[in-house]
Amino acid sequence: MTTYKLKLRTLSPVHIGSGDEWRLGFDFILANNQTWILDADAVLEAKEPAIKPDKNGRYPLLGSLLTAADLQNTAFFRYVLRGQPPSQKADARLKPFIKDPFDRPYIPGSSLKGALRTALAWTAWNELRLPPLRRDDIGRNRNWAGKPLENKIFGRDPNHDLLRALQVSDLFGPQKAGEGLAAIKAQVLTQKAAQSPVGLEALLSDVEFHGSLTIDETLFTPMAARLGFAERKKWLDELFLRAQKHTQARLRQLAAWFDHVRPPAPGAQKVAAFYHQLLQVQLTPRQALLQIGWGSGWDGKTFWTHLQKDKQLFEGLVRDFRMDIAGKRRNRKPGDPFPSSRRVVMSGQKDGAQPIAPLGWVLVEITDQ
Repeated sequence: MTTYKLKLRTLSPVHIGSGDEWRLGFDFILANNQTWILDADAVLEAKEPAIKPDKNGRYPLLGSLLTAADLQNTAFFRYVLRGQPPSQKADARLKPFIKDPFDRPYIPGSSLKGALRTALAWTAWNELRLPPLRRDDIGRNRNWAGKPLENKIFGRDPNHDLLRALQVSDLFGPQKAGEGLAAIKAQVLTQKAAQSPVGLEALLSDVEFHGSLTIDETLFTPMAARLGFAERKKWLDELFLRAQKHTQARLRQLAAWFDHVRPPAPGAQKVAAFYHQLLQVQLTPRQALLQIGWGSGWDGKTFWTHLQKDKQLFEGLVRDFRMDIAGKRRNRKPGDPFPSSRRVVMSGQKDGAQPIAPLGWVLVEITDQ
């Protein structure tokens, strides 16, 4: 086995969800332009005498039991985030970032490996000279869409999958609870408007994480020939170069998309400039720019352009899997641009809000162990 040190640095806000959803008053409170994450057990223990039902039998929210003076008591809070979610109404929600038992954010190795797998699949498509795409290659199950294609590229089942040989550890960075995180506002941006604001707990830019990446060469020895992927070892040898190729193609399309947002918005121009800047970055063969987590988009998680070669077939996929709700799919015609929207970080309130950054961009690098 060959193991490398793996370093990841965030270049834009990153959100990898824990699967939960926090509610204002239950899980957090808002004060001083910050989001205070409650330690429910500590609040319940200290405020037990005040926890009584009203005349309608309703118990008070945890947050309502705290006074301004309680903000000075750190025992009541797991940690405090800069910023606040977009809504401050009674039913405001916030999607938390995945964290370890000590409330420290980490990057799951599966998130990074998934982005690398997508890049390998996209770059390998033409090399394998796959036959023209058919509807049956995608399947009908949304959760397993494209599985037949994955099997053709990586192996017929998990036991014969090329990426058995690639192991990516979880990556760890900040050593304090909530460190590197903030509450942000994200929205779906179409070419004409912003929709659907969402509150996210996200990593800020310039936060570092460290882990390891291992390639198991024993799976390519003659004894392991029955696995059937020995001739594809070069894909892993060229792993980051292939990721660079995939990312460069995506960056060009993303920059063009934000260049053409109408009417021209200062924020959209700022996001476009971010992508143009990434296009100019000079990388070594052991570095790659990747987009991970929430907001990385359809083109960052699928076979992307290869699915769009047959316009009629692709439009059927958009319809069958209800893929273009934000773009009002009923008005679509074969060959129309897809996706028709992007998720971005927003700044400002309501009509004055402007996009300020994309989501999920990181720089990854490997060095010898």
